[in-house]
Amino acid sequence: MRRWLALAIVLLAGCLARPEAPRSQPQLAWRTCGADFQCASLRVPVDHRAPGGATLELALARLPAARPDQRIGALVVNPGGPGISAIAYLRASWPRLGKVAHERFDLIAFDTRGTGGSTPLDCHESLARLMEQDPAPSADAAWQGALDASRAFAEECARKHGELLPFMSSADNAYDLEWVRAALGEQKISYLGFSYGTSLGASYSSLYPDHVRGVVLDGSIDPGYELERFTREQSVGVEAALVAWDAEARRRGWHGADTLDAVYARAPRKSTVLYAAAEGLATPPGGWHELATALGRAEEGDWSGIQTLYDGYFDDLSVEAQLATLCADLRRLSADDFRAALPAASAASPHFGSGNLLSHLPCAFWVEPRTALPAAPRPGAPPMLVLANRNDPLTPHLWGERLAQRFVSATRIDVESREHTAFGRGDECVDALVTDYLVAPAPPARTHCP
Repeated sequence: MRRWLALAIVLLAGCLARPEAPRSQPQLAWRTCGADFQCASLRVPVDHRAPGGATLELALARLPAARPDQRIGALVVNPGGPGISAIAYLRASWPRLGKVAHERFDLIAFDTRGTGGSTPLDCHESLARLMEQDPAPSADAAWQGALDASRAFAEECARKHGELLPFMSSADNAYDLEWVRAALGEQKISYLGFSYGTSLGASYSSLYPDHVRGVVLDGSIDPGYELERFTREQSVGVEAALVAWDAEARRRGWHGADTLDAVYARAPRKSTVLYAAAEGLATPPGGWHELATALGRAEEGDWSGIQTLYDGYFDDLSVEAQLATLCADLRRLSADDFRAALPAASAASPHFGSGNLLSHLPCAFWVEPRTALPAAPRPGAPPMLVLANRNDPLTPHLWGERLAQRFVSATRIDVESREHTAFGRGDECVDALVTDYLVAPAPPARTHCP
């Protein structure tokens, strides 16, 4: 009890004041790094409330505005994960942001703590064992194996990175973003966040509304950060996508849910099949057909298609950074709570509920976070866009509803789509609304696409 009381006092104290970036910083030393990109690094405090202590390095990339005479400012882009390299994403996907964004903004990405080219988290000795665990451990021996693997992973991370792990929350990354803004020499920045990148954008907008010109949050995260509800509602979304995919598979004569169940039952590593299925389901229409084809080949003994989808799920993703951020942000459960929650998770989502919940089991053994998420937005935020796909398989529509309700200045745009995130996927309505907003932040003319 005393330990929890002490933690509550620390977190409460953390809500009272926001750390400020230094008023003067050395200019970023940009260097060319291929295909018109420029790269730099920035050292920031591990603990922004103790700026004279340990530091870490952030990797940054910039694609300068193609029409500097019409430049508006800096647009910071983050793809989420958490744990996905924003720099790798920007390098690969900047055309998705459109001609106007490229011409009128410096497109900026920085790899968040533990991710990509920034100071890394490496708990690889225990990672493979963690990923091999049964996603639905009904027997005591399987449950004990999941516990042991999760504890070993958490302990290795704490042993190697004990100084950094308490400072891996979305709020810590938002403090870093404030240092990035100051280092760029921008009074205000624009922000575009996808998926878990909306957590960073929402945290930054809550803490530093006076430094935000405009913000777009696409595929929003539930701002309640309650671990059991978070994983259950996400799993229900993926399950709904599976039902829709199976109906399409039956209509087209593809391999469907029956094949998935058969392949899963005899898979040498069941978690691989689940992650492969999630990757395919989240990327219709191409991913739906790819998943059906991969399952058909797996049924014949060829697992290469399943492996390709699995690898795609983890492309440019640091599992260590992902878990470190989730364990810091989400209101955690004890190991006993995890096991008690398994039946309800499986009932809500027979295919994904248990595995999704248990992917967070290391949080039961994680170090306590030292930085609180913002309790509420500060007044003065500019107009904000929240994009919410009606049938997003990974970030349910109701998360967008909740996030938009959190910000008085937010307008939610509902999109009829089964894809994960909306902007830059070819929907002319969405792309026009977001582009117009980025040029001149104001409430949009419509709130539904198409």
